[in-house]
Amino acid sequence: MNPVNWARFGLLAALWGCSFAFIKVSLDAFAPLQLAFGRLLVGALVVALILTVTKGSFPQRAVWGHIAVASVFGNVVPFTLFAVGEQHTTATIAGVIQGATPLVTLGLAAVAIRTEKPTARKVTGLVIGFVGLIVVVGPWRTHGFGSIGGQLACVGAAISYAVSFVYLRRFIAPYKIPALAVTAAQLTCAMVITGLITTFSIGWDLPGELTAGPLLSLLVLGGASTGIAFVLMNRLIADAGPTTASGVNYLVPVFSVAVGAVALGESITWNVPVGGAVVIAALALAEGRLPLPARRGADGEADASAAAPAAAASAPPVASDRAQGAVAREAC
Repeated sequence: MNPVNWARFGLLAALWGCSFAFIKVSLDAFAPLQLAFGRLLVGALVVALILTVTKGSFPQRAVWGHIAVASVFGNVVPFTLFAVGEQHTTATIAGVIQGATPLVTLGLAAVAIRTEKPTARKVTGLVIGFVGLIVVVGPWRTHGFGSIGGQLACVGAAISYAVSFVYLRRFIAPYKIPALAVTAAQLTCAMVITGLITTFSIGWDLPGELTAGPLLSLLVLGGASTGIAFVLMNRLIADAGPTTASGVNYLVPVFSVAVGAVALGESITWNVPVGGAVVIAALALAEGRLPLPARRGADGEADASAAAPAAAASAPPVASDRAQGAVAREAC
């Protein structure tokens, strides 16, 4: 990735890193479906405003069917399932489970996208990154993991995210639509779908008292962690591919722990900086910023394929990825 995309990567991780705390606070007043609808409503309005200011437009009618499918897997299902999951399990476990998204994406992309075949570098980096993620969140320090149902809800959310990453790259990126337009259409579709489901299932009576805390958390969750964040994510998917883009989930728990320490006064133990360093190094390895150890044959000489320049390893899988990545540079 180029420096601009790395900046988007870091900002996206920071925005999503705060989302678990916002979800927890918002659940004091809203049911999971109501929470999902609220954040989608605010997010859709924010992105629509950005689209208007930048003189953009919604996509052509031909692609709306694909966008509707992407909105179900990328917004409706995971937003609802993570809210349900956090009712019954800890935020730490939810963060660990979301961290598995890149590994799921890697497997799905290998099956669905010819140009996203797994390489030794990516597999090694993603596996090491997941180990680093577990070190960061330190699940051994929690007193309880919550219910199996809550954990399974979070697993379902992570799988749904992975499906959406691959679906966007496979069926929407080839249209060369600006990422901002895709995001506006995706959030709008998800908002309508979630609103209909909520209306005909649980209704709009709030289960808790609507105070300033839950309301403000919902507004920030929708505006920043949903609206702006999904603009960044769709742009990364177009530029860097779904496997690389989904790697942002490794850094989400790192930011989540940091936010907890600064805003909530939670202590930082040895595992946070150590695990964070492992995560960052693993991402650099997967992206070709760090070399893989050279394999040596029987004659003691390094395997030429393992000693290829890092610049070549960091390039997109095939040249067509660059063409797909040329999705209207004015989008973000």
